[in-house]
Amino acid sequence: MSPRHLSQQDFDQRENELITLGRKLLEDDCLTTLTIDKLVAESRFSKGTIYKHFTSKEDLLMAICNQSITEMQAKFKRALAFKGNSREKILAVMVSYVIWAKLHPSQLFAVLAAHSPSVAACACDRRNEKHSQQEADLMSLMNEQIEKAIETGDLTLPKGMLIEQVTFAMWSASWGAMALIMSKGNSIKLSPMQLERESFTNATLVLDGLGWKPLSKDWDYPQTIKNITQEIFLPEMKILEKLATPFIFIS
Repeated sequence: MSPRHLSQQDFDQRENELITLGRKLLEDDCLTTLTIDKLVAESRFSKGTIYKHFTSKEDLLMAICNQSITEMQAKFKRALAFKGNSREKILAVMVSYVIWAKLHPSQLFAVLAAHSPSVAACACDRRNEKHSQQEADLMSLMNEQIEKAIETGDLTLPKGMLIEQVTFAMWSASWGAMALIMSKGNSIKLSPMQLERESFTNATLVLDGLGWKPLSKDWDYPQTIKNITQEIFLPEMKILEKLATPFIFIS
């Protein structure tokens, strides 16, 4: 009997099932222990079947990263539906990023690991191309908002500064705070740091430093954050409560 031929839809569904399982293994254990053998042991498919989807553990990691970025992009778009000024919309995106990181802490590091040359070298061309396009799409969402802020007069860039530099500054400040705090372990110096507070402190430093209006001294941004979570991300707030990792508001 010849093997059953899978339709592309069935193949894609099976791949998504395996990626979802890989993400669960990441959250249950850690990034460094994720392997194809572990995926085989936890799945209902043979190693041969799984290798039809992923050429290596790095290819699996890139697939997880790409799915994570897809989720981030969906949250960013939801965040940008918040009815507020240009700076509040940017803050809404940052809120969505913190929420996603709290829901998927291990995958925050998986996304970074996918930038490693060793991972990209062992991932298939299709996934590398998708990764590049997804990151470009994600960054373009932020770039567009910066352009709008410039058009409305809320933001004036220093001479010679690129819009992409502003996006990078916000991204690195936000990711850096979350990564350091989530990986602090028993660090005495980092133990007083609190995820939401430090993330939004970094955001304030960057946005005030750029002179993005209204400045923090002229606007109640802690209240904006509360409004964003209640109006846009209430389902996620409830999930975080159930996970005993509630979103902590700053005053």
